[in-house]
Amino acid sequence: MTRPLQILVIRRDNIGDLICTTPLLHGLRRKYPRAVIAVLASSYNAEVLRGNPDVDEVFIFLKRHQKSHGHGRLAALWNRWRLVRTLRKRCFDHIILANGGWRYARTLGGREMIGFREPGQPDHRQPDRMALHHGGMDEHEVSKMARLGSLLGVEHSMAQTWLFPDADLLSQEKSRLCALGWDPSKPSCAIHISARMPKQRWPVESFVALAKELINSSSLQLLLFWSPGSEFSAMHPGDDGKATRILAQLKGLPVFPCPTKNITQLIAAMALPDQVICSDGGAMHVAAALGKPILCFFGPSHVAEWHPWGVPHVVIQPPSKEVASISVQEVMRAFSQLQELTLNSLS
Repeated sequence: MTRPLQILVIRRDNIGDLICTTPLLHGLRRKYPRAVIAVLASSYNAEVLRGNPDVDEVFIFLKRHQKSHGHGRLAALWNRWRLVRTLRKRCFDHIILANGGWRYARTLGGREMIGFREPGQPDHRQPDRMALHHGGMDEHEVSKMARLGSLLGVEHSMAQTWLFPDADLLSQEKSRLCALGWDPSKPSCAIHISARMPKQRWPVESFVALAKELINSSSLQLLLFWSPGSEFSAMHPGDDGKATRILAQLKGLPVFPCPTKNITQLIAAMALPDQVICSDGGAMHVAAALGKPILCFFGPSHVAEWHPWGVPHVVIQPPSKEVASISVQEVMRAFSQLQELTLNSLS
């Protein structure tokens, strides 16, 4: 029997980056239905691929600075060495470098590397096949991935991003919210208050004022999302304190807490609301991959490169590139625009 084509996609960076690679994975599956398609992901973003039918195998790269995988430094190095040995034995036909990394990829022993030109490197330290152009910050990440897919004849890499919520977690989260008084038959909007970068964060008082405006003007139920933990934690800073202050000021209103401890729980819970308000980041890309209309705040990130893909969306990026300078009135106007865009997309 002929050995099936073996393809490895390397994407070891952030949650949003891997989500933006799912259209490429889907395109590869359509083009090569019998191929073995594997992904080398990080211990931080690998859960994005749970349940994805386009992926046969996921290999996990343990990052040194990301401690939640529970391994010490020496154990992480040992695991990384074993991973290289495992991947070398597979002798992949094509290794796709979604975000560079020629020096690491060459240790994996694949027959061909595909990627973009590595900045500052001579010709002999470049992928075997290179996309002709890299749009940089003016081209969306999904489009960049499609350029790499085109080198293998893939023509369908610009579709919707893909996520597959865990059915049990989804049911559990729905039951939990219903027990708190949430009505799934009524319109709901998610508000995600966490953001990794300080310039992407909106103040407590702004979230409180926005929530009251949305409830009074639109009769919405609100699901308040955040990353759990103390803001003073060096390893896993979170927004428990911020969420507590917001919820205390909204007591008695239809606002329901949705702390999400990990990406799998975030994906399941984010499947429940009808639309989402959040800052640019992993949660925004999760919402887009679940088909949610999105109002998003952008700080210094590049909108053309990272805006929500494939869904109705409105972006607010103030001249200061600091989300804290966005007013509640601006958000309410943008929210009205989002409703119009959503209705137009359905007609």
